[in-house]
Amino acid sequence: MKKYITLFTFVCVLFLGMQTATAQETPETKAKTKTLELAKSVELSDAQIKQVYAVYLAYEKNNRVENAAALDKARRDISALLHPEQQQKFKARFVKDKERKKKLAKGRGAQ
Repeated sequence: MKKYITLFTFVCVLFLGMQTATAQETPETKAKTKTLELAKSVELSDAQIKQVYAVYLAYEKNNRVENAAALDKARRDISALLHPEQQQKFKARFVKDKERKKKLAKGRGAQ
């Protein structure tokens, strides 16, 4: 009986921890995370980081659900802020994302 109580307590704590982690996903944290990932892969300057963060923040605040048109607009806005060599890296990053999503969709369709 003591084992069951311990297991039940552990499961409750685990679920509470998951809810807390999910609740901290604010538009600001999402925008910051995306900006930092892009800054690493594209090598943004400090001024570009601030501008990209502003674009991502506006996107995250205005779009609760991923909207393809809004996402494309955000990508175009960010691309306009980048130098030509950064734009190439930026585009390559999203080509990889599209390929990964296609593979995931195929995998789900086969199940």
